[in-house]
Amino acid sequence: MIVDTLKNCGTYYGSNESFKAAFDFIKKAVKENLPVGTYEIDGRNLFAFIQEYETKLPEESAFEGHRNYIDIQYIVSGTEVMMVADISNMKESCEYKEDIVFFEDYEKASICVIEAGEYGIFFPWDAHKPGLCFGEKPEKARKIVVKVRI
Repeated sequence: MIVDTLKNCGTYYGSNESFKAAFDFIKKAVKENLPVGTYEIDGRNLFAFIQEYETKLPEESAFEGHRNYIDIQYIVSGTEVMMVADISNMKESCEYKEDIVFFEDYEKASICVIEAGEYGIFFPWDAHKPGLCFGEKPEKARKIVVKVRI
């Protein structure tokens, strides 16, 4: 997992040929305040979701993982806790399908607090549990998730 801000996004362009287009979309979506929805950037190779929701308590969510996509999760507004662990330490709780698998909870996961203007990049080896509230009280959040095919 990588946690950073948009001012450093160019650092990661060499990690995947689609990262520049992904971050260009995030910048445009923020600048233009694009509405909630799904956006095709390059067909199924690169697409995005803009979401608004209430953050959750950790017990109300599950770890997830993807094999075919990298997630770039950019927080537009609000504060969100994201947990992450190496999938080799995790036990699947369901069958993998449609590029998602869920995992049982893992007590040794790392915890990151991501604030507006920051993002997390999750690779296929990163089981992640995003969308969690900071503290005990849920809050409204707005997030852009860009799916980058590997």
